[in-house]
This record gives sequence, structure tokens and C-alpha cells, in this order.
Amino acid sequence: MRRILFAFIAVFLVISCADEKKENEENEIKALSFSSRTIEKRLDDCLPENGECTFISLTYPVAEDGNGEAEKINNEIEDLIVRTIDFQDEGHSEKPEELAENFIRDYKETANDFPEYELPWEATVIGKINYRSPSIVSIKFNTDMFTGGAHGYRSTNYLNFDPESGKTLKESDLFNSDFIDYVEKDFRQKKNIPLDTNINSTGMFFENDEFHLPANIGIKKGEIILHYNAYEIAPYSAGNFILTYPKSEIEQYLKIHEEKTQI
Repeated sequence: MRRILFAFIAVFLVISCADEKKENEENEIKALSFSSRTIEKRLDDCLPENGECTFISLTYPVAEDGNGEAEKINNEIEDLIVRTIDFQDEGHSEKPEELAENFIRDYKETANDFPEYELPWEATVIGKINYRSPSIVSIKFNTDMFTGGAHGYRSTNYLNFDPESGKTLKESDLFNSDFIDYVEKDFRQKKNIPLDTNINSTGMFFENDEFHLPANIGIKKGEIILHYNAYEIAPYSAGNFILTYPKSEIEQYLKIHEEKTQI
């Protein structure tokens, strides 16, 4: 009888441990990760590599798992892609899938309204993880687009996130208030703008005649990239303005420092 009792207890313990292990595995939260997604639409199945093809191609990272931060990150990524191609105001609800469908539809409508119009439209967005550490995820987007006019549109955009909360990191989250003075002096020196003159005295377009950091700030291992896209502070013909600083050079201005583990 005692042997039977011991056997029963042993079986009960094994089952209980197995159930507990299964429950723990189900309750365990997987760490934030990223995959890549591509959405492509073409007019009448044309081949972009052959030329004369209206198409749109969107490739971008998709955040997965985590503890709720993935949804915030994905919403920001999708919103940036749509605004970059559609030039709409913030707050719209269009998704990348709808964007691709509408891009082809809008071209068809233009071609129908103007039968002599023969120039194909093109739009390509390529987004990828530029840098990743326990405190920052930086994503870079390169966009090339042509929808008629004298020239196409090309831009580089960055999104920086706190991977724990999914919060979008702004300029004030990355640098202290002294950084802008440091960059302005460097910018003036590189562009031959005297310190005692208006920042726009040589033809720049800084709003309110005041120097500001670019809308797009990139982060790489050991580097900070300040990227002014065409039109942001100068005429299109002037192109982009890019300033790159080693983190070791501007460490006194950084609020988030280099991590030991990066991707």
C-alpha cells in the first residue's frame, strides 16, 4: 500500500511540474524583435527593371512581440511611410497597403484624364534597422519617387525609438540644450557663414532666421548623423546637407550613451 502511495505522489509531482512549466512558458513575454515586410504593386503587371513601368515598392521593418511597444513602433513606421509618399497631414488612417493601391489608382486616373500623359510613376521606400542597442532602435528609410514634374523626389528619414516603451525619441531625448550651439558653429564654419551674420545671409531657408537641427537624426554604432533633406533649409538645387559626428566627440551633449551591446 505504501509503495502505491509513493508511486501516486511521484506521478502527481511530475504532472504538476509539467503543468507549471507549460503555464510559465505560455505566460512568458517574448522579447521585442523585428522582421521585414515588402508591399509591391505594379500597373498591368509591368516589370520595373524593363523601364516605362508604374510601380510602388515598400520595404520596412515590422516590430513583433514585446510588451506592447511593438504596436507603437509599427504605427509610427506606417505613418512615416504614408506621409512620405502622400504628403498628407499627420493623423490620417491610411495604411501602407492602401497607400500602394491608391498610388496605382491615382496614376490610372491621371492617365485617363490626360490621354497624352505617358510618364510612368515610381515610388520606392526601403527601411531597415540602422542601429540597435538596449536603449535605442534607430531605423533609416530611403525614398525615391517620381510622379511627374521637373524632377523626382528623394529623401532620407530616420525614426528612433526607446525599445522598452516604444516611445519615439525626439531631439530633446537625445541631446542636451548645448548641442544646438555646437552644431550651429560647426555648420557656419563648413558653409562659410560668419558667426555675426544672419544664418540665412548666404541663401539658406532656416525658418524665422534661426538655426535648428534637422527633422531627421540618424544613429549608428559610434556616430550621430544630422540629415537635412532637400528643401528643408535650402533650394532643391542645393541638395542634402549631412553632418556626421563621432559619439566620442560629442559625448558631453548626449543624453543616451553608447551601449556595450549593439546590432
